[in-house]
Amino acid sequence: MNGRYTVLICVFVLSCSSAEEEASFGDFLFLDKAEEQQTGERIWKDVSVSKIFELPGDEEIMLYNPQYIIPDTNGDMYVVDYSTYQIFRYDSDGNYIMTYGSGVGNAPGEFVSISSVQVLSDSLIYVTDPNNLRISSFSKATGEFVDSRVFDRQEVPFGRAVTNTDIEYILRAYNTLSFESNFRNKSVQFGELIEGDDRFVSTMLASGMIETYKDWMIYVPFHFPVIMVYDVNGNLVRAKKTMSIDRFEAPQLVPDVMNGIESYQLEGDFENALLISVVGDELLLQFRSDSEDPENLTVIVDVYEAGSLGYKSSFRLDSPSFIAKDRIYQPTRDATVVVSSINRPS
Repeated sequence: MNGRYTVLICVFVLSCSSAEEEASFGDFLFLDKAEEQQTGERIWKDVSVSKIFELPGDEEIMLYNPQYIIPDTNGDMYVVDYSTYQIFRYDSDGNYIMTYGSGVGNAPGEFVSISSVQVLSDSLIYVTDPNNLRISSFSKATGEFVDSRVFDRQEVPFGRAVTNTDIEYILRAYNTLSFESNFRNKSVQFGELIEGDDRFVSTMLASGMIETYKDWMIYVPFHFPVIMVYDVNGNLVRAKKTMSIDRFEAPQLVPDVMNGIESYQLEGDFENALLISVVGDELLLQFRSDSEDPENLTVIVDVYEAGSLGYKSSFRLDSPSFIAKDRIYQPTRDATVVVSSINRPS
């Protein structure tokens, strides 16, 4: 994925009368305000996929749980292994280059969680580690740990994306203002996605993914069928409904009491997207099909114009894949990553 989003406020109205009743929230205003797509029917396109090689190709290198792949602009691949909590770098031919990170822990260069990785032109690799409350940087050339940017609990980032013009966007984990932009010593907090000050409920409802297109941030929530685009000043540029709206059922907030502490659980099966990526001027959203046969589950990829968010077409893949230009990267259950070429209509 490329690590490169009038103000409209989205308000949830929460109420809870007893621990036995379901909490409810009001209209997700972006669904009311978001533009409809120009078509309600998917336009299916055929794609061809051809396997090139499989990672790891070196018998001395082992992957245990590869789940996150970051292609670099030069063709290198960075594979995040969630068992070892390390990042393995390969060249475009699948040859191992080096490893970043020292594994699980709280010491400098160690991780407890990895939610996003950016490989930037300044020769640094940035790793967002929410559970360690920090973003760590490593030398791209040597793999050595460089520095950590530490956050307090309220400000901890869950996701991070950076544009080619060095605008930083952060998706927060525990804050009623869900986003932050940083550019030329100016910081803007924006995105009040829930009414009130319940940070943990906000975290559940506002969870999602961010990407960048030009100088904008694109935000795709997990639980609601909509795409939002913000600018560097925190203004909502546009919002549109996704093609998965026909499957949408509003999630429920269910009160939960553990050790005398009352909290909420989020219930609902709807997923707006499994993965998102910006490829050129297109935004690709992936989600699983509704097949009742688990052996025939496929992934539907909806393609939108990244600027206007207008729907263009759809195609199918066998499994969730990281897509970049003419290649896709598919983690497998066998602890490998299949690298394939993909040819799809423009």
